[in-house]
Amino acid sequence: MRFAGRESWQVSHGTNQTVNTALFIRDTLALSVDTVPELPGLDPSVPVVVPAGVDRAAAAEEWLGWWADVLDYARTELPSGAPDDPTGPSLQLRPALRAAVLALGAAAAEYDQRHATSRGALPIGEVVRGVENRIGRYVRPFRLVITEVPVQGLVWERMTDSHVIASQRFLSDPARSAPALRTVVESLA
Repeated sequence: MRFAGRESWQVSHGTNQTVNTALFIRDTLALSVDTVPELPGLDPSVPVVVPAGVDRAAAAEEWLGWWADVLDYARTELPSGAPDDPTGPSLQLRPALRAAVLALGAAAAEYDQRHATSRGALPIGEVVRGVENRIGRYVRPFRLVITEVPVQGLVWERMTDSHVIASQRFLSDPARSAPALRTVVESLA
């Protein structure tokens, strides 16, 4: 949100197709990787499919580095250079994942279109106003990115000072999401 005459705060909240593609590849290939943060499987789950020409073991070895690129992209919202672009630099360095994205990219996009829609609005303005009332001043200008992921369970993980990954199930529960958001806003205020 921006106010005329002064800098203000900005919160962006929603799904990110690149993040969802990475999770789809992880689950479809049944890669044994430890995500940071730890994220359960997609909701709804996907069947395990290993297309011809995709090396699961090599993809698993490349996945964590790719995941780091994916998260950097999600939090900075760069207009180009998506890590799931098969011609981009991230996948040029990772040939096994490039093959997986080429084989499964259309299915990932279809899954994303069908299942990865934001399930409701967070009470962002209300939370910020509540923090301002409590501290007796406007919050300092800040930018916060909340990346919503379609995974099972309740997830709210602060990746950096200005980036949170949260499950759709967590965000759809105001009794959980509002206090979690308040904690982040207070730390940035």
